[in-house]
Amino acid sequence: MSLALTILPLLLTMGAGYALRVSGALPAEQWSGIEALSFRLLIPAFLIRAIARADLSGAAIGPFAVALLATVVLGGGAALALRVLTPRERLADPSFTSLFQTTTRFNGLITLAAAELLRGPAGMVLIAVSMAVLIPVINIGNIVVMAAFGTARARLAGVLSTILRNPLVQGSLLGLGLNLSGLALPGFVDTTLEMIGRAALGVGVLAVGAGVSLGRVARPAPLALLGLLLHPGLVLALFLGLAALLGLSGDQRLIGALLFATPAATNGYVVARQMGGDAPLYADILTLQTLLSLLLFALLSLLLAP
Repeated sequence: MSLALTILPLLLTMGAGYALRVSGALPAEQWSGIEALSFRLLIPAFLIRAIARADLSGAAIGPFAVALLATVVLGGGAALALRVLTPRERLADPSFTSLFQTTTRFNGLITLAAAELLRGPAGMVLIAVSMAVLIPVINIGNIVVMAAFGTARARLAGVLSTILRNPLVQGSLLGLGLNLSGLALPGFVDTTLEMIGRAALGVGVLAVGAGVSLGRVARPAPLALLGLLLHPGLVLALFLGLAALLGLSGDQRLIGALLFATPAATNGYVVARQMGGDAPLYADILTLQTLLSLLLFALLSLLLAP
């Protein structure tokens, strides 16, 4: 029940965003400014602080980091294989980008809450390490895919510029640079980033809820169901197999499994809107993933808890 209550606020917040849009209390044309605020300030502020404060020592990462990175790479490779094997009339490029994003992204804030409930401070440390290891790789990989396949795509010569100008990549790299430099954030800077970043999840989830179509979710399209097969289906199975192969500890198996059972990050919806992806498909997959995560979190806690 406690894990279900961890996810319930996410569903209620999405519902609030949906209600604001359909009621006209916040008209559809005003959501673009909210999405831009999240994309350009709130999420980057959260990334800088989370990555800068994570423990990246060799003892903390090791085989666990290998399993995490390999899972994301293999899951992303499976999504890319779909693009190669599927005709564009059946899988348009913008829809493919949403499949790729929802396969590789994860919602670290939700996983943090679940990890704290199940494993306390030790679980939260592992999630922070996961975020530091994965967030730069995931954001750079997704921006490359969006630049290549989104409707706002760039030519090959402009992809690097697109990556470096992306606020999510800038936030990830800045946080990683601070972490590796050993420099601590001044107290007032840390507090400022915390205050700004605290709004990232709520605003992002509201924006996702505003983009949800209940009719589409009640009758999920084949691509939305395919998104569920990729994440959590494929990536969760990949991680559990790698965890067994690499001999990860019980805590590492549980926390990694929770991470890949978690819905995709809400910031991917904003990226889809900003860079020419299929944002409605992203919202549909994210909503279905969120509903499924309620069951998966409870099941994983029973099967994998040390």
